[in-house]
Amino acid sequence: MANYLCQLCQKLDFDKLWSTQPEDLSDEDGRLIKRTLSPNVIERCDLCNFFARAARYYTGDYREYLNAKGLPEISLRLGSWSGRVPCLRDNQDLVIFIEKQNAQKDIIRSRLITPDQIDYSFLRSWFQECEDGSMRYYHKHEIDNLRVIDCGDVGDGEQEPRLVAFAPIGNPLSETPEEYVALSYVWGAAPGTLPTLALNSTLPRPLPKVISDAIVVVRSLGCRYLWVDRYCIPQGDNDERERQIHAMGQIYRSAKFTIIAAAGDGPDHGLPGVSTTKRLPHPFIKIQNYTLTLIPQPDGYIHHTKWATRGWTLQEGFLSSRRLVFTDHQVFYECQCIQAVEALVGTYWHPYSYSSRELWFHVFAGDTSKRKGRGRPDFHYVEQLHGFIENYMTRDLTDPNDGLHAFRGILQYAEQETQTPVHEVCGLPIYVPEYLNTPNNNSAMAVSLSWKMDNLRRRSEFPSWTWIGWRSVKRAGGGTFYLGAHERWYSSADSKHYITSVDVAFRDGQVIPWSDFDGRGDRTKVFEKSSRPGMSELPQSLLITGWLFDLTVVAVCDKSDGLATTEFHTVEIREQYRRPVSFGVEQNQLMPFFPVDKDGNRRCTFVCLLLAELDKSNDRSTLVFLVLRPVLETEALLQTFERLDCWTLTSSTPIVQLDDTTMRAGDCVFRNDALVLQ
Repeated sequence: MANYLCQLCQKLDFDKLWSTQPEDLSDEDGRLIKRTLSPNVIERCDLCNFFARAARYYTGDYREYLNAKGLPEISLRLGSWSGRVPCLRDNQDLVIFIEKQNAQKDIIRSRLITPDQIDYSFLRSWFQECEDGSMRYYHKHEIDNLRVIDCGDVGDGEQEPRLVAFAPIGNPLSETPEEYVALSYVWGAAPGTLPTLALNSTLPRPLPKVISDAIVVVRSLGCRYLWVDRYCIPQGDNDERERQIHAMGQIYRSAKFTIIAAAGDGPDHGLPGVSTTKRLPHPFIKIQNYTLTLIPQPDGYIHHTKWATRGWTLQEGFLSSRRLVFTDHQVFYECQCIQAVEALVGTYWHPYSYSSRELWFHVFAGDTSKRKGRGRPDFHYVEQLHGFIENYMTRDLTDPNDGLHAFRGILQYAEQETQTPVHEVCGLPIYVPEYLNTPNNNSAMAVSLSWKMDNLRRRSEFPSWTWIGWRSVKRAGGGTFYLGAHERWYSSADSKHYITSVDVAFRDGQVIPWSDFDGRGDRTKVFEKSSRPGMSELPQSLLITGWLFDLTVVAVCDKSDGLATTEFHTVEIREQYRRPVSFGVEQNQLMPFFPVDKDGNRRCTFVCLLLAELDKSNDRSTLVFLVLRPVLETEALLQTFERLDCWTLTSSTPIVQLDDTTMRAGDCVFRNDALVLQ
């Protein structure tokens, strides 16, 4: 069938593109293909139409390809895949194979996908290579009272799936260790009251389509048992339900593999290609005795799905040892050593180093965004845990009370499985003094409290002093989660920390001293209690003794550029270059603190808690402190505050202690006092 091509596409010489090394081509020879994909061009030219379908593959629209005039525009350069297959690629996520028809097939080649049928033998080959390679072992935890869905053996016919107790691994009553598959999916709208199922009972009909499709996949891949939170977590026993939710990280880590439903917005969309949900056509075109096929980058596609916006799915994807990802176009696979997609024959080893653009990136590492350069398989550095946190803070939860539950598995992993254990108190990472090279527990708490991120909105279900009590309202681009300053200031030899004692008050009324004035306390008891299942075991407040000061902030509204922008300047403390300071909290939450007075000024005086002093010298001193807002509590013995932000500012003079109760830095006076931080 002849192709209809525009004048620009008629000039392309695919023989030359296919046979020439990219570095040997000039732009005029085809190293740079640039097209404006206007509707009339797409209608007249088959190749431009193919480019348009490729540009819409990940998001369904052209949002990443609009030029200054608002028209979709694509620019492709000639490259090579693994040094062998010629391809066209752009600066986004497009990789288009150029393959000569009827040529000798290389081990790397494209594969056309059937929209309404999955070749399960092809999928089984991925698992087989994983089993034959270095991923024979995966973590298996014995989880008390674990329930799974018995999908039946393949030869049992259409057996009704039923809920059964899972035999622990190594159970002497079992001839072979049992394995199960887990399901990760988008819940959609709140399902209301879930049924309480008794053991050995069949599942209620009709099943959500994603679950019935997952049962088909489990049986088709030669497995028998499936874990789905909707039915396998007991609903009638609150204590047991809390324990199972608390163990969800271990449940996903112990699964043989996890089916990830990354298609659609809810459980009724199903798994495309399994039953009635058809897959979207995969972009390809045959032209000049060549076949051009889009080879999707898994991270580029999954990053744009509804699944990737949900809070629970971050730990479900990362903690699973093997992932079988169903999208609207095809199936992806990733374990700790290989990746594969249906559009390609063969599997591909991927590095944990992101130095090579010739291989895919590890999708389910510390951050799904390859552009941030994170994602090693272990938490060797503090910043990698921060990558998880900043990703999670942009995600959505149906129930805000699940804010800690949905991240608990990653925190458990950081504490139990990494070379540098990271503890947590209500989600707040605590880096122990031995690692931080800080003097004592008070210093460790000061470092942990200094976290900062932008575009934040309060989540009142949790304390303000932990990041779990906030969420980022800006998903695109997100923000960077870091401590105090962008450097490892906490271990600096010339840093001084100013918190003198901390007690941790829990929701059940128990108070445990984190540290006393000598820096010693019962931090182990705090860690142990806060890591138990149940909301009543979570910390609520911190009783802190330290140094407080008042800081006046002026809000200046500038409309000179036609836009109403607000800058904040401090009064008592001046930064070295006297530049404006910024709040991490979104601005519409801040402006109520800055009403216009009779003189037309906007200013507010905040109480601040000093955490540390850095880079102390004769002419300046960098201060790290929390900006607080008062909470009205009529019967409280101590004044109660919520955390508003963490700031790092440069004072014109270092801090000088005048007596046991007073310090001074220039015009700023510090007082020794106690407070409650909620």
